[in-house]
Amino acid sequence: MAQCRGITRKGTQCRRDARSGSDFCSIHQDQEVRPPVAREHTAWDHDALMKAALGFALVGAIIFLRYRR
Repeated sequence: MAQCRGITRKGTQCRRDARSGSDFCSIHQDQEVRPPVAREHTAWDHDALMKAALGFALVGAIIFLRYRR
């Protein structure tokens, strides 16, 4: 097994053995650089956006009319 390539809090290299198939041990696995996960491009939910906008407009109108005195 290879030695872990992780860096400890003191700034030294970790002395533990690396996990199989990785260059890092289980403690320093968060230091491993992974390729970004591709996400699906999802469309906007126009109905939900319109309902939210109308709701905010309604609340804003109520507050405006109540405190405009």
